[in-house]
Amino acid sequence: MTSTYYRLFWVARFLFASLALIFALSLTNVSAQEKASSDFNFAECKAKAEQGDAESQLIVGLCYSLGEGGVKQDDKEALKWLQMSAKQKNYQAQYILSVFCMEGRGLPKNEELGKKLLINASNGGYAEAQFEYASLLFEEKKTNEAIPLLKKSADQGFVPAQTALGSYYVNTLKAGSKEFEEGLTLLSLAAAQGDVNAQMTLGGTLVDQKKVSDGVVWLEIAGMNGEKSIPELLKKITITANDCYEISSAFFLGDGIIPKSYEKFKYWGERAIAQGNTDALFTLGVYYFGGCNHEQNLKKGIDYLTKAADQGNAEAQALLAIAYRNGRGVPKDYKKAIEFLQKSAKQQNPGAYKQLGFTSLFGIGITSKEETTRKLFDKAVEMKEPTSTIFMDYCKKNSISLENGAAVMKQLEDSAKGGDPVAQFLIGECYSDGYGKPMDEKLMAVYYNSAAKQNYAPALTALSWIYEMGIYVKENRETAIKLALNAANQGDQEALSYLATVGNVEMENQAPTQKK
Repeated sequence: MTSTYYRLFWVARFLFASLALIFALSLTNVSAQEKASSDFNFAECKAKAEQGDAESQLIVGLCYSLGEGGVKQDDKEALKWLQMSAKQKNYQAQYILSVFCMEGRGLPKNEELGKKLLINASNGGYAEAQFEYASLLFEEKKTNEAIPLLKKSADQGFVPAQTALGSYYVNTLKAGSKEFEEGLTLLSLAAAQGDVNAQMTLGGTLVDQKKVSDGVVWLEIAGMNGEKSIPELLKKITITANDCYEISSAFFLGDGIIPKSYEKFKYWGERAIAQGNTDALFTLGVYYFGGCNHEQNLKKGIDYLTKAADQGNAEAQALLAIAYRNGRGVPKDYKKAIEFLQKSAKQQNPGAYKQLGFTSLFGIGITSKEETTRKLFDKAVEMKEPTSTIFMDYCKKNSISLENGAAVMKQLEDSAKGGDPVAQFLIGECYSDGYGKPMDEKLMAVYYNSAAKQNYAPALTALSWIYEMGIYVKENRETAIKLALNAANQGDQEALSYLATVGNVEMENQAPTQKK
């Protein structure tokens, strides 16, 4: 698929944008913080302007231009204040005056003066003016003069300039060259700021570079932001099963830039499944079985997980063991649960060994033997399975025998009632998967929460996932990140991994970060 036509369309749209559009953009950005502030007082600002403050004069001029701040729209009054500001070398005021002149707004049209003011503002370093002047130079076929100006504007973070320059680089320069890669970086910056044109251009370029899944993600984001051409455009792209799965995964959590979208996750997951992708069977199975986003569908979840397990997915096999052990969506069947765990364990799945350890401890469908239980947990610990490690450390510290599961649970419950956060967390784990306790998400959350209140890192991490995925509780990423930050600042690796997935988050104690 070749998207060059679309990319050229978008770069042209930016480079030759009308002055009216640029003016609207500038008014949106000018002193936005002060104008948006709830304590903005026009009278106070005007008083400062009357005393000669150039920035205040600019803001007063803008208020009259837009009819904001409690005053009526008045171009002549706006011109008066903007001219005062411009005379004091306020380059933003000069830029806006250039638009007034070129459009003949509030005064006779004067393109020559407008261009002079535009050039002055550009030379003064005002990003919007640099971008607009570069656009005029492009129209005059003076590309060599335009590009440096676009670069200066882009370097100041002006999104339209980043999009325009990035588009120019990827459309005119050789793929793989330094400038081409710089173009991709600029487009990425603008796309991350929500610029639909950058998202379109970046998406098309990545597809052309055979980075199909990354490209389609950006095209989909552009579609989510209102671009109507995406459905037809996607029909022209060859998208493999693995591409579909990667696209689905990108929208499952989001990463702070890519938005979280269960709708896109499910759509692309289904497409991956239709093309034979086993991993998508598992992720959709987890989604429906676990009740992510309160969308629990046990029948659908079990169906997906069974198909994934039949194709050898170890994680699906382990999750099906939980389903059969607890009669969740299927008839309770301990024998089948153990069969699935054995299949998963043969593939060296740490979680399967953890489940087998607890199954042996509590005699769930098999005879409880201390020696067998210990070997299974030791294997899980050797494989660095977190819950098994915590459980075995707890048993060692408290001289707890693995001979009798009921006695172990009694000791855990007594300790939990006494306020021991480790015991509270472990009982939460038992309710989570159904070991020695019936599977119960409500009680799981209660025990996790009790341990988390004592700042116990594993419980904080467990709760963060519950809030992230909306399992039992209402989905809330802000709460999830807050909990994970607390755990990560204690060095919890699972919390660090989660934070790395959802985006860059600054941690209080600067705990080491992990890359995806």
